[in-house]
Amino acid sequence: MIKHIVLFKLKDPACAEKTREMLLSMKGVVQQIREIEVGIDYAHTERSFDIALSVIVDDETALRGYAEHPYHIDPVTKYVRSVSEKSVIVDYRI
Repeated sequence: MIKHIVLFKLKDPACAEKTREMLLSMKGVVQQIREIEVGIDYAHTERSFDIALSVIVDDETALRGYAEHPYHIDPVTKYVRSVSEKSVIVDYRI
């Protein structure tokens, strides 16, 4: 299994809830997703990112399928990129 984590720094933190909803909308649509969790930062320190996305998929093939899924690309990635100023990612085996 692979855990895929992405942290997003938003241009405007006021859109955090809409961004969270957009990311969660992949559940049940993007078949490769086994588990999904999206959290909104509450600490708001200078080191904080605004949104954390955690997705679990079966393997590298599933991770690639998730990344290439049409719904993941548009509307989800298209929207998130439009409201984000920065993101970082880590993928690791669990």
